[in-house]
Amino acid sequence: RRRALTAHGIDRDEALARLRQLGGGTISWMTGWAPNRYLPVDEGYVGFQTHAGVAIGLGDPVTPHGDEAEALEAFARTAERAGLIPCVFSTGPAATAARPDGWRAVVIAEDTIVDLEGFSLTGKRWQPVRTSVNRAEREEIAFRMCVLADEPWGVLAQVRAISEQWAGDKGLPEMRFTLGTVDEALDREARVGIAVDADGNLHGITSWLPVYGPGGKVRGWTLDLMRRRDGGFGPVMEFLIASSALHFADEGYAFLSLSGAPLVRPAELEAGAVDTVLDRLGEMIEPLYGFKSLHRFKQKFNPRAEPMSLLYRDEGDLPRIAMALTRAYLPDATLRDLASSVTSAGKD
Repeated sequence: RRRALTAHGIDRDEALARLRQLGGGTISWMTGWAPNRYLPVDEGYVGFQTHAGVAIGLGDPVTPHGDEAEALEAFARTAERAGLIPCVFSTGPAATAARPDGWRAVVIAEDTIVDLEGFSLTGKRWQPVRTSVNRAEREEIAFRMCVLADEPWGVLAQVRAISEQWAGDKGLPEMRFTLGTVDEALDREARVGIAVDADGNLHGITSWLPVYGPGGKVRGWTLDLMRRRDGGFGPVMEFLIASSALHFADEGYAFLSLSGAPLVRPAELEAGAVDTVLDRLGEMIEPLYGFKSLHRFKQKFNPRAEPMSLLYRDEGDLPRIAMALTRAYLPDATLRDLASSVTSAGKD
């Protein structure tokens, strides 16, 4: 508890101003979520949070292109001086290649990217998704992209009710870290796609986070919140994601990231010691949150894959890192919550 990273930091507003100016990766906007803190490195920063004696950097450092190595070295030094174990979670290929000397990297997820140039739902491979869109039209389910904070009270009340129902079914608090909640969807820079029937009933929502390139230009959008109403329109997520892709393509954006399902590695990768530790963590959470089925679902949108890696010093750090990641994803869950919920999910 006495360990603390005490280097002079910057606040959220300054961090996001740097992100808009320099650009970042597909999950860089998540560094703006509490309880992340910011280690300034020259013009950029490393977003991180601390749990169980570990400083977890989140995503790629926000830096001018080519300065990733300097930022990662600064983060490692600062964390070690504070008596914390440093690691970085969900880095892209460039940051992974720039990791400090002697550090190791393991792929822990795949970022699923849908390129939007010339995007359409034509062709055989889009048939299942196209069927969902056509069915929505027949059943008078409409799509609308919005800023959720500007929606009327009735829409917000339905969004919260759907989300609370979803969380209540899990028997645990909503997950955090790389998974946002309705509060993050209310950010005015986020965009939210909603599916509404002719009577005004909300059937599902998806939220999208901006992906900035250099100079303050949004290049694409990253999928975050996915919620559907129980008993509502069946293929509502296929409809919402496809409709969002068409909307953003019409607006001239370059890509969508459907994001990586946490702790779901490509099946073809050979498992090592680090995978054993992280797989145990994934197996504990999987029955409750269904990351593997989520990963399979995203393949319907014919994405290309980019690896997302965990950077760490050596295998001796892994048990502590696994504990820290559990706390990052489930900060409000007690050990009793985890044990009882996993036992219950196993019986189901």
